[in-house]
Amino acid sequence: MNLKVGTVTKPSPTEWIHLQSGKEFSRLLYTNPVCLLATSSSHPFKNADGNSDRKVSSKKNDLQPQPPHNNRVRNVMVLSWLTASNNSGRFLFSIHKTRYSTQLLARRRVDESDEINGGGNCIYEAGVEFSLSVPVKGMEEMVKDVGSISGRCCSKFQADTTTVPQQPEDMYDNLSNRQRKKQKMDNIKSNGILGLVPVPLGSDDDTTLEESDLFAIKGTVAHLRCRVYALLGPQSSDNLDATNEKESGANASMHPAIDDGHILIMAQVVDAYVHSSYWDPNKLLFRPVRKEGGQTVPPYLTFFGSQTFGYVVPSYDDT
Repeated sequence: MNLKVGTVTKPSPTEWIHLQSGKEFSRLLYTNPVCLLATSSSHPFKNADGNSDRKVSSKKNDLQPQPPHNNRVRNVMVLSWLTASNNSGRFLFSIHKTRYSTQLLARRRVDESDEINGGGNCIYEAGVEFSLSVPVKGMEEMVKDVGSISGRCCSKFQADTTTVPQQPEDMYDNLSNRQRKKQKMDNIKSNGILGLVPVPLGSDDDTTLEESDLFAIKGTVAHLRCRVYALLGPQSSDNLDATNEKESGANASMHPAIDDGHILIMAQVVDAYVHSSYWDPNKLLFRPVRKEGGQTVPPYLTFFGSQTFGYVVPSYDDT
């Protein structure tokens, strides 16, 4: 294997490829890249424990739900526990039931018996749509910021993306680690996360995004539109919902639980775009394209744990 490293250049912001097949969709997830999972919700929902999302108690403080943007709530989280499950665009991932995004993805079906009996077996609704965006080297701090704060307390997005809040370079120098973290969280709550800009899927132009649209994140290099088709709850007695009768038959109740805290979500990629600098059209590979002279674009991210990232760097050994 011959690994060659050349000059890193930024990709052009306008060159997007609209992928067409399930096989191409799956290739985007073969390497288990770090993803930013985005949701846009338009109606009230219940969380994974069946409680309305009105006020959530935490060890440090009480968090109020973020106000909706024109009756919609946008949120984004970091996702690295995911894997392709076939060659037709299906994949699965695990998410803890207490996460705010779980309330957006794993909505409980509300019916009369559930309300009267005060719970019972949990039935999750399939069909929720979300997007995945794949970040690259240079976006690590923004990704960490996304994972550092819950969307329950505030919007993670900047209200005004045309101006950049001015902050002194030495503002954190004389602070302890705890004080530094608190001040950074206060800045995010007030101003949003720097560089976190919603854009239409397959585009970098945030001026064309409608408020009601599902969105991707600016600066990322692959955008996937996904739909939940089945869920497995944290208890073995929980019901798995599915989008068709075959998937919701007798076998559904036989699926084991992961553990008491996690929900397994199964999803289908229904549409996808990839930046041309990260797509090999001959081999259908999601990898940084090497230009003439050995130039490459920034590699996309993988995750080792403990806030430590790695990079997906191809060998370019095609012999």
